[in-house]
Amino acid sequence: MFESVPTLLENLVLGRSIERRLNFAKLLPHWLLARIQASEFQQTVCRAGEHSSYYRRRFAAQGIETRRVRLPADLGDFYTTAADLRALPVDDFLCARPQAGFETTGTTARNKRVYFSNEEVHDIGFEGAVGLWNLGLRPEDRVVDAFDYAFWNAGITLLHSLNAIGCFHVIASKLPPEEFYERVREYRFNVLIVDTAWLVTLTEIAERRGVWPVKFILSGSENLAEATRAWIERVWAAKVYQAYGQTESLGATGIECPAQRGYHLNEFNFLFELRQPNAEGWGELVFTTLTRKVMPLIRYRSNDITRLLDDDCGCPLACMRRIDKIAGRADEIISCGMGMISPWIFETWLSGCPGLADDWQVAVTQPGVRDRLLLRLERSAGAPPAGEIEAELTRRLEQRFPYYYKNWRMGMYEIGFEFLERGSLRPAGVRRKLRRLLDERIPTPARQPLSAAVETLGSEFQSQD
Repeated sequence: MFESVPTLLENLVLGRSIERRLNFAKLLPHWLLARIQASEFQQTVCRAGEHSSYYRRRFAAQGIETRRVRLPADLGDFYTTAADLRALPVDDFLCARPQAGFETTGTTARNKRVYFSNEEVHDIGFEGAVGLWNLGLRPEDRVVDAFDYAFWNAGITLLHSLNAIGCFHVIASKLPPEEFYERVREYRFNVLIVDTAWLVTLTEIAERRGVWPVKFILSGSENLAEATRAWIERVWAAKVYQAYGQTESLGATGIECPAQRGYHLNEFNFLFELRQPNAEGWGELVFTTLTRKVMPLIRYRSNDITRLLDDDCGCPLACMRRIDKIAGRADEIISCGMGMISPWIFETWLSGCPGLADDWQVAVTQPGVRDRLLLRLERSAGAPPAGEIEAELTRRLEQRFPYYYKNWRMGMYEIGFEFLERGSLRPAGVRRKLRRLLDERIPTPARQPLSAAVETLGSEFQSQD
């Protein structure tokens, strides 16, 4: 019945009006939204069980009869994971012919691929337009988009959002910030939509050379420290908002509202759960796509640790629940200025480098406004001077990970080296697993309690899987 429209609400009430969608959201009770989600959840499970070879196999193996599934709890301990997307052919997940595809930026040797129809990309862009309208974007505004377009979905989704609003916009893509600054001033852009870490370097340039009038800035791809946000807002004399998403959600998981207190979830297109929340409410965000026909994902584990917020933000999107800023990852993956990083990246980067022993550790720090990766490296006997090792590692980074090298050259993060004697990271007689990645960025006072909670949750999730 609903194959040709993205949601039941659009079919019956909302049409394609951004203002109507936002105004209706003011009146929509969450219990009614939950009823609609439940109906679409049932349809999604049945569709996947019928058309996707992956879900057909998995459901059969776990004795799941799709026609009996009404709510996520009916699926028991069934989840779709990032490992599934990496290990299996993308065709195993498809339920219809794809027309668009995107990749994750790569935290393992194999990137995840996610496919969509053109209609699905367009519809998610429309939802993004609703969030941007809520932040104040209007047809008379002038927008510049500085997202990276290489295999990534964010720019394409944003393009559909801006087309829906009808404002003037230019795709600058991810130019070096200095070049961007030189080229865009004459356009009189008053809305900047950019990568978070890249914004830090642009703001340093603007602080030295001058800013122009800006209505607001929207950033995405990683958390923005509140102290850094305050500095950027002070330099530009404008609000800085954040969006939250993954390639698997087409970048449309959530967006801040003017209150800047967490992300409103896109509950028109997804059904969200928190997996195994602890006593403080922190758990892993899990989502099921409700309106995707090409490659639906059922109970997809995001690995992002967050919690639901229940205070009133006072905005029109209040019917859609909010989550807190992402506190960490359950799988030792960290989002920082370098990008999404995992131990595999550094194993590939450091392996076989002359002068290095086997043990190493990487700490993400933030001594100033940008992230700094501190590589703690143990040297082998007869190692060359530290400067030679650093030069070799720089060459390897450029050759093996040009994406991360480009981010470094743009000033999106810093790299530091600390050379240690062999055995320093794992002293003799101490039997423990060496944690390869550490997030040592100092939390703000408001987030001080998160460190222990994230550490505990990460241990719990990893020990249970």
